[in-house]
Amino acid sequence: MTIKESQVTVTLPRGVPLGEAERFLQQNAAWLFKQLDKPASRKKPLPALPKDVILLRGEATHIQVIEEPTRSTRMRVDEADGRLVVRVPVGTGESPRRLVMPWLKAQARGTIEVAVKQLAARMGVTYKSISIRDQRTRWGSCSSQGALSFNWRLVMVPPAVLEYVVTHELAHRKQQNHSRAFWQVVALYFPHFKAARTWLRANATLLRSEDTI
Repeated sequence: MTIKESQVTVTLPRGVPLGEAERFLQQNAAWLFKQLDKPASRKKPLPALPKDVILLRGEATHIQVIEEPTRSTRMRVDEADGRLVVRVPVGTGESPRRLVMPWLKAQARGTIEVAVKQLAARMGVTYKSISIRDQRTRWGSCSSQGALSFNWRLVMVPPAVLEYVVTHELAHRKQQNHSRAFWQVVALYFPHFKAARTWLRANATLLRSEDTI
């Protein structure tokens, strides 16, 4: 694994499944975020993306639109070989990013719900509900009653950054504030939270831009 200009590259031997790279990154997430939190890596935002590329789990992912010849074709999105293949009826006319937005929102809900369930159990907290929205200024929130809300655009961020956001909101079930005690809770379950916060701040404009979708 190498890190250059805040970009992480994992090289696998021939024949090794791509899933091994994901497992490797998860196992070394703490070390990785420690490296990304160094001053030289802190404030380098991702470059603007082409119109047929979108961020998915922190990776620039190409969107391939295939128009089917029959009007009865229903739009379908498939993830394969590091790209999104979108099949639509001829003459649909929507931009690639707009076409995949419903799929992205569904992916966000599923991914976030799993993360909340797992992290809540780990942290020993409960919650009332989960909603997925399109907040303009927040990545997540937690009410005093335990109602959680998350921005669907979190599906675009690296898995470790999403884990930080979920950890942050669940920490409010222990401390309903942003006191020193609150950040101690966050640090206990996500030690390198500063690197995740830095990533979000550096890329907030790109993630929230209408051009992103």
